[in-house]
Parts: sequence; structure tokens; C-alpha cells
Amino acid sequence: MKYPKLSAFFGLAVLNIQSGFFGQKAHARLDEEQLQKLEDHMAQESGENLQTQLTALQEKYDALVTSNTNLQTEKEGLQNAVTAAIELNGLTTEVTADTTPSQAVELLGTKCKEYGASNNRHSFTKNDGKEKEEKEDPSASYEHNQVMTDKSKFKTIL
Repeated sequence: MKYPKLSAFFGLAVLNIQSGFFGQKAHARLDEEQLQKLEDHMAQESGENLQTQLTALQEKYDALVTSNTNLQTEKEGLQNAVTAAIELNGLTTEVTADTTPSQAVELLGTKCKEYGASNNRHSFTKNDGKEKEEKEDPSASYEHNQVMTDKSKFKTIL
């Protein structure tokens, strides 16, 4: 069969080619429905439309590349934080090369539970909200304050 792609596009089993009279070239006749299909397809596949599609796809690609870069940076930051937490808690002996990040986080969670259940905690001083004066107020010995407290120096007025 000649022109199988055109036949499939028009939905025909066979594309009829008409032979020309008196040595003219052979040609195909299309009805209006087939012409409209061809016109719609050509309008859809025009270069301008392809350029807008290409621009849109490029923008999506750039956004995905940026997103991928951000996710990779975030992943590295999280891995570094988990590694630092494991080293800080002295769990490096329990972590192997085959340990996944989620297993490392589970290990840290287990250690946190262990710390929470422990009675070995820091003791904090109790605060009742009142200030305690540890030293005697030095202002009581100032001369101007003694005038008010020591009234023997003054005559009593009757």
C-alpha cells in the first residue's frame, strides 16, 4: 500500500489515486471532511504553536532542574545534620556504611527515648519568684537614711 501514514491519518483503508488523462500526473481526491482534518492538523502543528510548546517545555525543564538542585542541597543538609547528631550522641559505632538515613533517624529517636526515660538529669534550682537578699542593704548605713530611723538626735516638739 502506498502512503500508509496518510491513509491512517485520514482513517481510510486505502488512499485512492486517480490517474490523469492524456499523460497528466496521478492525483488523489479529498472530500471536505478530509480537507478539514488536514487543515486542523496543519494548524495544530504550525511552527508558531510548536515554538510556544517548546518554550513551555523549556520552562518546565528549567523549573524541574532548579527543583532537583534544591532537593539535592536539602538532602545533603539533612544527611550532614543526621551525621552530626549521630557523632554528637556517640552512636558512630552503631552506624555502618549500609545504614540508610531513615535507620539513622530511628537510631537517634531511640536514643532520645532513652534520654527521656533516664533519671540522670540536671537539677535546676527552684524559683519561687521572690528575690532573696543575700547581703544586707548597704543603703541603711547612709547618713541620710539614718536621719529617718534614728530619731534620738532630734528634739521632740510638743
